[in-house]
Amino acid sequence: MSSSTISSEPARRHARRYVVATIAIATAWLAATMAANILIDPQGVFGSDLVPNHFNPNARYHAFRDYQAAPDRYDAVLFASSRGNVFDRALLAEQLGVRTVANFSVPFGLLTDHLPVLEFLLRDKAARGERLAAVFLLLDADFFGKQPWTNLNIDSFLPPQISGESPFRFWWRYLTAFQFKQWRSDLSAQLGSKPVAGPPSQAPRPRPTAAALVPIRPLGLMAQRLTPVAETFLQETDAPEIRSDLAHQLELLARFVALCRAHDIRLVIPFSPLNRQNVRDEQAPDDERIVDQVARLVPVWDFDRPAWLSDRPDLWRDFSHYSTAVADT
Repeated sequence: MSSSTISSEPARRHARRYVVATIAIATAWLAATMAANILIDPQGVFGSDLVPNHFNPNARYHAFRDYQAAPDRYDAVLFASSRGNVFDRALLAEQLGVRTVANFSVPFGLLTDHLPVLEFLLRDKAARGERLAAVFLLLDADFFGKQPWTNLNIDSFLPPQISGESPFRFWWRYLTAFQFKQWRSDLSAQLGSKPVAGPPSQAPRPRPTAAALVPIRPLGLMAQRLTPVAETFLQETDAPEIRSDLAHQLELLARFVALCRAHDIRLVIPFSPLNRQNVRDEQAPDDERIVDQVARLVPVWDFDRPAWLSDRPDLWRDFSHYSTAVADT
């Protein structure tokens, strides 16, 4: 009995050392991951600024942080996908008759992004004894109704103040995510001094020139006619491309419009002009159907795919994003 106890003691010591080593390695791995996420900050949420540019930033958090830096400045807001970043917000404020426009243009921004932000802004403004005067909601006929990016990946999580998610869970994800490819990409770009492809910044407004633009043809407002969302969705099922989130986004839009009306907010909704080299002729009927169904809920401006605009490469940053000159017009 005594011999058995003595012989098992080395095994116990070995097991304890193994457990301690395993815990130490796991702790060191977690600590190193957290340190890398804070120092390299691939999504730009911690604000360390040791690596200033990132391939995979969270533009949704950046837009919120920019607003939070001076919330009292803003009495209007721009909601858009990344196409909205080229808008001259000083000019937009002048056209809307407001002081300053907050920019919530985010990559592949849809109503799943815009409605939670609007609800947050209304709460925040009410708490400050202020109000929103105007909202400019830029929609994309080629994106509307597609599966959203919102809260899908680490670069698209909404801030907890907007989403209602636990702050601990939000920050724990960014602390503990193992992102070797993002770390390597950001560090390689930093060490090589290469420009990093992040969200496009707001471009300066160009000086007007005589050859700037052929005037966009005036477009009347689409007739407003409220239609049940379920009926609208059934009409969509014959579309060339089924938008799997269409019914949901139409419901979110109806809620968005109702909030603006309830708070006496001026709401302007244009559809982005599209490039014929990016949206082919066979896709056009589907996009037109989307515009028509949105117009059943709220008046909209539709800028379609004018041939003259598609034939002007100088007015496009790429096949999807038009220039500031187009936005200003």
